[in-house]
Amino acid sequence: MEALGRDEWLVWLWSCLLVVGATSCATPRAPMPTAAVAEPAPLEGEPLGWAQDEEWMVVVRRSCRTLSVYRRGDWVRTYRDVAFGRNPGEKLVEGDRRTPGGLYRMVGRRHHPRWSRFILLDYPNVRDLEVHGAARASGSIDRGPGSQIGIHGSDEPILNRGGVDWTYGCISLLNEDVRELYEMVPPGTLVLIED
Repeated sequence: MEALGRDEWLVWLWSCLLVVGATSCATPRAPMPTAAVAEPAPLEGEPLGWAQDEEWMVVVRRSCRTLSVYRRGDWVRTYRDVAFGRNPGEKLVEGDRRTPGGLYRMVGRRHHPRWSRFILLDYPNVRDLEVHGAARASGSIDRGPGSQIGIHGSDEPILNRGGVDWTYGCISLLNEDVRELYEMVPPGTLVLIED
């Protein structure tokens, strides 16, 4: 295989992740960049081998309700009590109250009066726009894909702790957790959102 540029590698990685499918908390699976076959993802505290070239990497697992942070592929921290969009399924249009899945990048950040901190993701990305465009061309939708999806805190921590999905599509952490994440990882960090 010839050497891939960074963007080509990310597209290749994303296509492998689509092949892998859903993960489970007990036996999460993730691809290794050297092959298009799934290898078991590490347990908490173990390295994430395929992310060793990334300064920082965030992996969100919806089924586990966790957000894990890695640095150069080494596990740093896992946050629990994560909440998502109110409705299950893949995000397709504005207002569907679903959390997108895939590979995103942190593109902005700010303090927020209600959510403590807000870390903006680059949703919709190229893949999201292609899926949305195909659905729109088929006539199955008539709205745009939406925007302003990010990671933020919670003004109702009891919902997060109770496993209640309540957002309009964002990923919600407890306020103390989002403040720590906000200070830890820089803009540009990749975020993988898995089922």
